[in-house]
Amino acid sequence: MVMVKAYGYGLGPLGLSQFLEKNEVDYLGVANILEGVEIRKSGVQLPIMVMKPELKSFDLILKHQLSPVLFSIHSLLAYIKAIEEQNQTNQEFVVNLKIDTGMHRLGFHEEEIEKVIFLIKKHPNIKIESIFSHLAATDEPQHDDFTRTQIDLFEKLSTKITSQFTYQITRHLLNSNGIVRFPEAQYDMVRLGIGLFGFVTDKEIESQLKNTISLKTKIAQILTIKENETIGYGRNGITSRNTKIATVPLGYADGFSRKLGNGNWVMKINGKPAPTIGNVCMDMTMIDVSDINCNEDDVAVVFDTKEDILKMANQLDTIPYEVLTSISPRVKREFTED
Repeated sequence: MVMVKAYGYGLGPLGLSQFLEKNEVDYLGVANILEGVEIRKSGVQLPIMVMKPELKSFDLILKHQLSPVLFSIHSLLAYIKAIEEQNQTNQEFVVNLKIDTGMHRLGFHEEEIEKVIFLIKKHPNIKIESIFSHLAATDEPQHDDFTRTQIDLFEKLSTKITSQFTYQITRHLLNSNGIVRFPEAQYDMVRLGIGLFGFVTDKEIESQLKNTISLKTKIAQILTIKENETIGYGRNGITSRNTKIATVPLGYADGFSRKLGNGNWVMKINGKPAPTIGNVCMDMTMIDVSDINCNEDDVAVVFDTKEDILKMANQLDTIPYEVLTSISPRVKREFTED
């Protein structure tokens, strides 16, 4: 399974999903129903698992053949009610059960498992497609004992459920770092997220993973500004010499944080560094190109390596996930293959 939630981790869910289907991925994962509906409407036929379906929108789950995750007795009863209203007693309805093994975010608790089994057996047209849980700290070795406790609990509770049904039920537990660090717990499927973009905490493995994403813009205008002039909102950019600046159409509404202005980020133009100057605007950013031979419409690279993305994450006191998912939908996406 590849997670394509959060606007496809910033890449755009439609193009990414179509690319993954072309490359024979087995399953897609999304956060909510609308993400799943959008992908299904684009023509993607892969199974799509909805991690947190809205209980009042199960009709869309059924209409678009999405696969819901149930994580509480309340959500299970709501789903039972929705399929009863369909009045299709001969139709099979699939569900995925999420178990809380220690993340304490969503999931059935151990003491609820008996009731889950009872309710599903009571409705034979409901079929369990998969059982899964989520590990809290696979990227942090100091918590490995806790992770193994989660794995053991998942084995116990998932087996308790699967032993009560005669058909095959898929089990899955591992996220990107779990795939690398806990191969003994791969079960029947794994869930790839940030690893798709080359990021895992195991340095040896990460060195073998290619970067898959870059962010670029183009110079809209080049101006020469005299010494001691100011640039941008708040007049925060001050020239110390005659300065050539380039304005690029990328701002904080595109996901380029205001914290990256005033020299706190360096773009690359024709392979040379171009630091930001002045505040980042909503739609535009100014960069210093005094020492670069460049022209309007030349490409400015915001980032194009894993190291760039990690550096930006550190600069913003965050993680690569947030850097990527912050890229606005209005930024054009292009998919290319080597």
